[in-house]
Amino acid sequence: MNKILERPLIAALILLVLAGHLFFFRLGGLALTDPDETFYAQTAKEMMNRREWLTPYLYDKPQFEKPILFYWLVGASFRLFGVNEFAARLPSALLGTLGLIAVYFLGAILFNKRAGLFAAIILATNVEYIVLSRACVTDMALATFMLFGALFFFYGYLREKGYFYLLSAAAFALATLTKGPVAIILPAAAIVISVLFTRDFKIFRKIPLFQAAIVFLAVAAPWFLLMYKFHGKAFTDAFFGFQNITRFLQSEHKIGSQVYYNIPVLFGGFFPWSAFLPYAFWRAFKKVHSERKHLIFILSWFFVIFIFFSASSTKLPTYIFPSFISLALIVAVVWDDFLKEGSFLWKPMAISHYLWIATAVIGVVGALIFIKIDYPEILAAASISGIFVILGTVLSFIAFINKKFTAAFFFIAYSVAIFLYPLSELALPAAERYETSKEIAGKLASYMKPGERLGAESNYLAGLAFYTGKFPVNLDQHHILCNFLGSSSRTWAVLKEKNHRELYELDSKPYYTKPSYMVYKVGKRAIVTNLAPEDGKYIIKRERKK
Repeated sequence: MNKILERPLIAALILLVLAGHLFFFRLGGLALTDPDETFYAQTAKEMMNRREWLTPYLYDKPQFEKPILFYWLVGASFRLFGVNEFAARLPSALLGTLGLIAVYFLGAILFNKRAGLFAAIILATNVEYIVLSRACVTDMALATFMLFGALFFFYGYLREKGYFYLLSAAAFALATLTKGPVAIILPAAAIVISVLFTRDFKIFRKIPLFQAAIVFLAVAAPWFLLMYKFHGKAFTDAFFGFQNITRFLQSEHKIGSQVYYNIPVLFGGFFPWSAFLPYAFWRAFKKVHSERKHLIFILSWFFVIFIFFSASSTKLPTYIFPSFISLALIVAVVWDDFLKEGSFLWKPMAISHYLWIATAVIGVVGALIFIKIDYPEILAAASISGIFVILGTVLSFIAFINKKFTAAFFFIAYSVAIFLYPLSELALPAAERYETSKEIAGKLASYMKPGERLGAESNYLAGLAFYTGKFPVNLDQHHILCNFLGSSSRTWAVLKEKNHRELYELDSKPYYTKPSYMVYKVGKRAIVTNLAPEDGKYIIKRERKK
């Protein structure tokens, strides 16, 4: 069995089947979620409609939150497959698949082919990788281009072929065109730190630095220069000033200020393999002396990314995602060593396996409690998915205690792969109305007449624009909301039901005194109009008490 796993053709077949199921099954079955997926999809849609392929546009205005590459990928997908959910997510799914192939070759060249396959399977079956490979967001593209940059760098280093360094520079340039300068700064820091620890300074003589810099600039620089030429200070202030420097120094979100924020993100996002991380890290540090260069680079890659985004004031669960490349490799090495050495590693791997069982049970129970509170309609469907996870856990445990260790590994991956089926078929369609604007947009189409204005809170703007074709007014500021609803003509607003209620209860000035009508509600969202509906039907009429 183990010899079979070392055959590249078998490995490729396993990874393609796994990716086909995890990344492409019902890829377009769920509406685009607010606010992130719809942000990128709506920008790509507007660029395509305007036939504008240099400047990202949102709500008919230039926006400079991210560089251009991901919008190009989504826009090209829209041109090929139409403007729909499948096309919006297709680039991430394809790049997620390429990422598995890349980490397989990276693991193979650093360790061995079986370790490479294990790393690819571990990467494919952790929660965050699955989510991001099925999402219209930039994170999978960033991680995959950075991964290819690392892969080509090591091919150049170990095989002493200069052109691989040039390919590495091109890959990091693509990552920079996806997310910005952080995509080259962090890998460069990891390389420098690993060289300092290994004292392998001759590597800098092997790298064709000048040629690599030319390749990097030739790929990455033209778009940035054109943006500065066309938009000047507006671009540099928004992209470099706010999106990179200000967001690092000042928190953009209410959550994420804690320095330990990324620790639960790490263990939750890397589930189910996070149960093996404590021992994997311990063993990686222990083996640094025997496999110094490789493991130091992998650990440097992880800690540079993790520490940088832990120090950043603005934190999101996806920011540390590129560090998962390192996590997959060090856990894969532990499993590969375990299959080689067997009884010597039995006790720590048994403890890790019991930890995996505990986290699986606790995770399933905790998720079901959360779903019961926030999404009661999908509890039954989510329970079926939870049963599938527990089933895989039990099968893995049975294989482990019977010393079928390869089977135990694959049953852990199986527990994730099989649970996606009932989740995609039953739970996510029911959750769609809570997390997307598609249903609300459909209702608005039946309510609104030509010429009537639409407004919404910022989290719903992109989703409503994507699904209605209208550009809503941003109603986050209290005085804008009051003016919008105070119009003499009919207006429509999509608000959190709580915020509509508080419009009349809080002492925010200016006071809004006119009545308004909530005509539809789904989850926390409500459709509100400022004039009584013509058919006389509404859920509740609100006005300020005198």
